[in-house]
Amino acid sequence: MTVLTGSCLCSNIQYRIDLPDSEPIPKIALCHCTSCKRATGSSFSSNILVPTPTLAYTRGSPKIYDCPSDRGPPLRLAFCADCGSPLTTQMGDNSEVLIVKTGTLNDEERESVRELGMEIYAGRRDGWLDAIGKVHSVDGMV
Repeated sequence: MTVLTGSCLCSNIQYRIDLPDSEPIPKIALCHCTSCKRATGSSFSSNILVPTPTLAYTRGSPKIYDCPSDRGPPLRLAFCADCGSPLTTQMGDNSEVLIVKTGTLNDEERESVRELGMEIYAGRRDGWLDAIGKVHSVDGMV
């Protein structure tokens, strides 16, 4: 089993991801959608995608904000109500995939998640950013 742990900036919310041996170490997905840019205050969001049941909060509970999506169901954003750190994003209520912000992973675990897998909403990449070589790019959500 692979264990990944992380927290928000103030550490009031902490989580643990338990990936079974059958699950590979997740690859990083960079997202250039407007929602990720606004939620993170950056030009893109760095994420890993994990099965939703593998993440458990071990301290505190995040605040949830549902925001419109250009894909149908709302995006469910989880963040710390105290420090504002974005933690996860989910596509609607019943999504099987949880999008975890890689910046919230603890340093040791972040070192194990180092392979870039794809760019999402690549067509919305800021003009000053270059495409990333041979990385799989999609012009929307996967």
